[in-house]
Amino acid sequence: MTPFSLPSLSNDYPLAAEQVALYREKGWVLLREVASREEVAAYRPILSEVTMEHNYNKKPLAERDTYGKAFIQVGNLWAKDERAKRFSLARRFARVAAELMGVQGVRIYHDQALYKEAGGGYTPWHQDQQYWPLDGAKCVTLWMPLVDADADMGTMRFASGSKTLGYLGPMNISDDSEAKLEALTAERGFPIEAAGAMRAGDATFHDGWTIHGAPGNESPDRTREVMTIIYVEDGARITEPDSPQRENDLKAWFPERKPGDRADSALNPLVYEEGK
Repeated sequence: MTPFSLPSLSNDYPLAAEQVALYREKGWVLLREVASREEVAAYRPILSEVTMEHNYNKKPLAERDTYGKAFIQVGNLWAKDERAKRFSLARRFARVAAELMGVQGVRIYHDQALYKEAGGGYTPWHQDQQYWPLDGAKCVTLWMPLVDADADMGTMRFASGSKTLGYLGPMNISDDSEAKLEALTAERGFPIEAAGAMRAGDATFHDGWTIHGAPGNESPDRTREVMTIIYVEDGARITEPDSPQRENDLKAWFPERKPGDRADSALNPLVYEEGK
């Protein structure tokens, strides 16, 4: 299938004011049918093909650490395959991201396939934006299963309202982040809410500072196939990295850019601008 024979994903998603308000209050929102079942069916084989082609985590689950057990992870599928590009740079998804954040335009930071294998481990509590040299910028992550996923397959859980804490410092996804953030959310009284069962094409969107994670995949034979797309508001500037992970992200996702520059390298195309 050629890129231009695939669904365009360019028409608007009917986002309600109540959904925007919920996102801004809780730091996350679950939206149903952001992509139709037919659209997902067209893209899923392509996204899985690219993911498996670039998956270098070949160790058996039992031999991996907590992070490695959580998922197969492959980034920037859009730059690896023209067909995947049509999905990850879709105007429909980007417009939802812009409206939730209340900005006129968004750029892609990067996409990632996160495939949690049958029997795969839990994803510890963490903040996405602690990895990114983007303090002060509005960021949001789209998280969309490509298969119907029951709650016991490892769909998302969130500490609602935790985005108000902002940057909590460098804290890699690990058993340590799970313990520290579990204690913090309990201390601050943030309610823990789960997305629950999701159908292929449903999506959660969560703020870069929202504390979140996922349980393990208890299915005996089904992989939780998920695509994520991270958006940053257009005009955001790169901040000075204060950790090795942020230094690595600066090199990987903002080539030829430095602190103080706009977050607009060739790997960060503008994917939505209001009125255009």
